[in-house]
Amino acid sequence: MVILREKSKLTNTDLQQLMLKYRISVNELSLKTSISHNDIRGYLAGRKTITTDIVDRINQIGAENDR
Repeated sequence: MVILREKSKLTNTDLQQLMLKYRISVNELSLKTSISHNDIRGYLAGRKTITTDIVDRINQIGAENDR
């Protein structure tokens, strides 16, 4: 089974706004998704490509936190 990772339409500033909206820190996101801190910081800085699975996971964490 091959997992395809689609590029998200979100920019790094949109991702920052989404994390601020749900009040999710880099540390919390790293703990709940097992994505390294450096990768998350790369997404936020715009050095790495943001995939749809990351965006979906942030939305899921925000819904779980009722924010």
